[in-house]
Amino acid sequence: MRFALLGLLVGCTGLIGGSSSQPGDDDSSSPPPDAAPSPGETAVERAMQWVVAEVPYCQSANHQPDGDSSCSPTCERPDNPAWDAYRSDCSGFVSWAWGLPPPGHTTATLAPFDTSVSAAIDVAQLQPGDAINNDTHTMLFVDWTSSDMTAAQFMEEPGCSASQPYAREVTVTLTSAGQTITLDGYGTFTAIRQQ
Repeated sequence: MRFALLGLLVGCTGLIGGSSSQPGDDDSSSPPPDAAPSPGETAVERAMQWVVAEVPYCQSANHQPDGDSSCSPTCERPDNPAWDAYRSDCSGFVSWAWGLPPPGHTTATLAPFDTSVSAAIDVAQLQPGDAINNDTHTMLFVDWTSSDMTAAQFMEEPGCSASQPYAREVTVTLTSAGQTITLDGYGTFTAIRQQ
């Protein structure tokens, strides 16, 4: 599994912009692209929509050119007006889950690098829907899977070169201290929360 995860380190920086959504049929059951989670809807529930649909990794909006050389030249994924305008890379995934405007933030515009929409928190304060971020990857925190906080479940868009190049859930063992969390096979991150 570790070798498969190395692919995510290649390019989940989300530095390639996306354009507006493409014209398509209206899906009244889906929220508008930049809608915040509805009352009672959580970031984890929104992220689960992509996990269930196995939304493929792209560093662009749907049907737009994708500059990631490990991906197809054009982002092609299932059409959904609610998320077509988002990049389906790691930071686009967290942006969708948090209800931030499309095409989504990048790892560089999330804490600890930029605090306009998120802030660093202590790892012990992580709650479902928070995230972890570093300069190449971000993941949505789902829950602790061990009472001693040495394993947790996350959701991510791992990258085109991963063995599962689509939105997915993973359970990872980890160590932490203060705001720093180190995931086995992934590296070191900062725990963050949407402001």
